[in-house]
Amino acid sequence: MYKTEFSKYNGLMEKIMDEQTTLEVHLSTEFSQNVPKKFLKYTPDEWARYAFENDLEYSINYYKDEKPYCQVTIDSMSIKLNFYDNNILKHNLMIIFSKGEIVKGDFEVYNNNKNFLKQISWYGDLGKTLLFYSNKKKDNVFLKEFVKENDKTVLIEQFGTADLSKHWFDTPKDYLDYEALLDYQNLFNELPSVPA
Repeated sequence: MYKTEFSKYNGLMEKIMDEQTTLEVHLSTEFSQNVPKKFLKYTPDEWARYAFENDLEYSINYYKDEKPYCQVTIDSMSIKLNFYDNNILKHNLMIIFSKGEIVKGDFEVYNNNKNFLKQISWYGDLGKTLLFYSNKKKDNVFLKEFVKENDKTVLIEQFGTADLSKHWFDTPKDYLDYEALLDYQNLFNELPSVPA
């Protein structure tokens, strides 16, 4: 159903970089100017496999009906999904899953083989972001939204409490195992609403 490539969207250039350029970006991010020689021979697929096994950054673009659908960026702390707008090459929805949390200044991976859905952001004329906190029972949902009131843009921020038990998702089994997360409409239907 989806075609994949190991590429990344570049907002400055407003285009998706090819796989080789994306690989070079990931290698320079990881190793700066000192890329070990063995990685210079890696293909984008080989880097993605290696990065998955070693908690390093890589990215996959998913295409649906030959059009860019979603970019998934994976690193040591999170899985970030950026969905493309239907008509232009621009992200309009972002979903972030956390692989762990900061405890006393250190990042600790969740020990339940799950990732936690921690953020949903919508982009458009104005923005809306929902943040979810796995370690809180009360006020565990935060909404930040820009709205128009009397021709002025106003920021609204509010906390709520919800059952976040359905925010836990299985850890991907391999470096390409992200398709289940691409069906965001079904994913949203599973999530609880936040009582006012």
